[in-house]
Formats: sequence, structure tokens, C-alpha cells
Amino acid sequence: MLDTQRINERLREVRSRVYKLQSNFQNLSEEELLSNETSYNAAEHHLQIAIQACIDIASHIVATLGLPAPSKETAEVFKSLAKEKIITNEFAEVMKDVVSYRNVIVHGYLDVNRKITYENIQKHLPDLSKFAQYIERFLEKKAKALGL
Repeated sequence: MLDTQRINERLREVRSRVYKLQSNFQNLSEEELLSNETSYNAAEHHLQIAIQACIDIASHIVATLGLPAPSKETAEVFKSLAKEKIITNEFAEVMKDVVSYRNVIVHGYLDVNRKITYENIQKHLPDLSKFAQYIERFLEKKAKALGL
């Protein structure tokens, strides 16, 4: 059964982390962010948590709906969402790129290119918000279908 409370908690987390990134770090120059260890670490952590929350949401929906689970890459959950028309195919590719960055933070943390972190903060925060919007629309359709 779809756990809407779980999904909504993670949607709130995505929005909260995106807000913190926008208000505290997006307005910094690349040099300002990358030269301040404390700010950089906080920004990277907020970005990682926001992306992870998107992955958790997608994985929960895929598992609950009995969609094909990823065999190799975590990002495949977004392809499953696209096949169900929850997100578009194009947006699934965007999320695949976002998840690739998260994988570097988590698994290749010694090799994180800080400039790419800065670029993600500057360019991809709207993608995380857009994912949240897609999921909210999906939840609304599910509620309507159930007469809620």
C-alpha cells in the first residue's frame, strides 16, 4: 500500500533542503562557497539529503506499485516512474544525472569535484522541486481515483 505519509515527509524534506540551499548558498560565488569548508560541507550535505529523499520516494512508489526494480543503478527507479507516466522520460534522464552526482558524494566522496557541487546548486535545485511537483500530482490523482 502506498504510504502517503512517508512520501509527504520526504517531500517536505526535499523542499526544506532546497530552500536552505537557495537561501544560504545559491547566492554565493563559486569562490565563496568552495573556499569556506563549513559552508561547502553544509551545502553538500543538504544537496545529498534532498537527492536521497527523491530516491526514497521513487523507490517506495516503484516497490508499492510492483514496477520493475532497478537491477544495477539506483537511477533506474526514475525510468520506472516514467514508464508509468508519473514523470516524463526526459525528466527521468535529468534525475538520472542528479542521482549520479549523489552516488559520487556517497561512494566516491574522496573524488567529489567541488565545482560540480557548486554547479548543481546553481542549476539543479529546480529539478528537485519539479520532482516534488510530479509526485504531488501523482498523489492527487491516486487520491481522486480512490474517492478521497
